[in-house]
Amino acid sequence: MFSKPIFKQSVKTNWRLWAIITIVASIILSGFIIGYDAAGYASIASAAEGTAFSSLLSSMDSLLGNLENFYKLIALILGIVYVVFTANNLVVNEVDSGSMAYTLSTPIKRRSVIFTKSLYMISSVLLMYVIVSLAGLGASQLQYNNVTGYPITDDVEAAAEALDQSKRYLSERLYLIEDNEQAMRDAAAARDMDLEAYSIYLTEVINDHSYEETAKIITDEREDIYEEDDDIEDEDIKITTEDLMKDPQMILESNDALTAGAKVKGISVNEYQQFVNNEVKSLRSKENKKVEESEEGQEDTQPAFRVTEENAGLLLQTVIESSANALNMNSNQVEDNLTLTKDPAALEAAIEATGLQEEQIITMTHNTMVSSARAVDQALEFDRETYFWLSIGLFSLILAISSISFFTSTLFNRTGVALAVGGGIPFAFFLLTMVQQLMDDTPAILEYLTLTTLFDTDAILASGEFGWGLIALGIIAFGLYTAANIIFTKKDLPL
Repeated sequence: MFSKPIFKQSVKTNWRLWAIITIVASIILSGFIIGYDAAGYASIASAAEGTAFSSLLSSMDSLLGNLENFYKLIALILGIVYVVFTANNLVVNEVDSGSMAYTLSTPIKRRSVIFTKSLYMISSVLLMYVIVSLAGLGASQLQYNNVTGYPITDDVEAAAEALDQSKRYLSERLYLIEDNEQAMRDAAAARDMDLEAYSIYLTEVINDHSYEETAKIITDEREDIYEEDDDIEDEDIKITTEDLMKDPQMILESNDALTAGAKVKGISVNEYQQFVNNEVKSLRSKENKKVEESEEGQEDTQPAFRVTEENAGLLLQTVIESSANALNMNSNQVEDNLTLTKDPAALEAAIEATGLQEEQIITMTHNTMVSSARAVDQALEFDRETYFWLSIGLFSLILAISSISFFTSTLFNRTGVALAVGGGIPFAFFLLTMVQQLMDDTPAILEYLTLTTLFDTDAILASGEFGWGLIALGIIAFGLYTAANIIFTKKDLPL
């Protein structure tokens, strides 16, 4: 059924539009990734909370979340433009202009013509989004090194320059920063932290990386053990970083895991084994203390005021404002550089304003700086599986939309009518999607009026249930392409 001449003719006729849309989509996606400012977008999203744009900006606290607007809006409209005009060029335009009469006067059968044109449409959409997705992968890897390794953050860049090391090399050997005073100072300055806070941050990151690497080893070993056990689910086999933080004892049971963890921390296996033992003892000590306090019905002996999750934000704001007054500065300046709160005059004013002790204020300041830095790191992480499903979802959506345009191109014999219907429906989907993205509260019925609802980016980003939507898009595409082939093969053409 496949006709090589028809396929070549389809490519020759439509390759320019395909190339333009592919290049533009790749450039825009790469721009989204390269221009992503984790700290900046978090501030914007926070400022926009409660406005009409809050739904658009709320996802920008992560790199992949920031791409949601590309997938839901920009990639959607670019894909619609391509499939609408290409579908019309492939069939109805040739019928309307009379060129289809010449094609069908050759020995090539109708079903071969329409099948080959369908195949071109599908394969061109597939190739387009493979290239666009690879462009995004390449941009993220080149900019952040987060596809195949740990993200290169500002402190790593500064330390790499001080140590005259490759940024990628240093991102996997952060312990080298700890061993060099100048690298520590430059790295701390790059993250707007003092040495004390940055040291806490760096230690946490290195420990987390060691847990992450050991978790991979232990998971691989468990997969080998339970390879033939069909009763064990993948979720039960996989060991995460969080699992090891709760139970580091598992690391001690694997020599390969100990070796991997020691490599990340830049210490010997024996030293890393001792580190893990200390972590196990620390966790047990905390658990025992909680049990004793519960049995005795007593609380921890605390200073006059306690910093809790509920009052931490208010206390921190009070510290910032009192510090700003003491230093004759704007509170925004102090908020952007929390190390100023450790100035003696600022500390004295903060103690008087909050009733907290100096140690509590310094600890709260350190925790805030470390949490902010860790949030930026987390925002730059690249989940390859999530990115894969975003790309598959976008392809499925555009393929389903292309089937609508292709179906109408075979249903009608006039280009104007086919373009109005086959283009009007997809553009209506786009407009409804824009309304949903811009409005916080939209009528529930809108979800059932557009195919874009089946491409649930929120569920993909949250690792929720999204598979049935993609399956539905695939069924729609298959059904309409099949119907288009049947209609074109059997209909009377004005030849």
